[in-house]
Amino acid sequence: MSKFAKQSLSYTLVFCIGFLAACDSAKVGTPNSLSALLRMLSSSSHRLAIFPTNTGNQPVLGAIFGNQVNPQASIANPSQLAQSYDSVCDAFGGISGQGIHAALGASGLVEVNFRRGNLCTTVVSSVGADETVRPLGFPVILSGTINNLVVYGNFVSGNRFRCLDTTNTTSLQDNAFVRAYYDLAHDAIILGSGTTQLQVTCSISIPAGDDVQSITVQWIKS
Repeated sequence: MSKFAKQSLSYTLVFCIGFLAACDSAKVGTPNSLSALLRMLSSSSHRLAIFPTNTGNQPVLGAIFGNQVNPQASIANPSQLAQSYDSVCDAFGGISGQGIHAALGASGLVEVNFRRGNLCTTVVSSVGADETVRPLGFPVILSGTINNLVVYGNFVSGNRFRCLDTTNTTSLQDNAFVRAYYDLAHDAIILGSGTTQLQVTCSISIPAGDDVQSITVQWIKS
């Protein structure tokens, strides 16, 4: 079976299992129960993603893909609609394989792609500085709490890295937008909504002489 066929089969399987699970147990209107939440994935590409965890039940993608799922923060008033977000960059400055600093410099914020694809070329001076006409990012559907930031990727050397923030949280209202940025000056991933930087963040330790070549950023709204 070809690689494409295997991937297509995997996505179909995930969708079918998720659909059946949602039909069986999801109930909008009972936000006091984490095990009764619907789930939605917002992704710039079809890659594995973290999902909010049921209390007492392993999430669908966690059961299939295993250790990419991490413990979730404690949310006192969970949203009626849980969401998972996933952004990917592996072509900084439009050139695949180039390091982020080599391509985009040492200051400013790199927008971690929330559109279709893997290109990351936009550098802004501050969170939301380019939102002069309309809000940018993934939509927040029904109010909830942004939490559990997971970042992983490769250095130019081929070594891998990851960082996590499973502690900090920020509440956002329905109809807000959220997206990730790479802070070039501090080698950290931050999240922003409009011109507001959220509390969730994590730092990447880059070895001397190395650079970030590819990065995947995932977070959830509970």
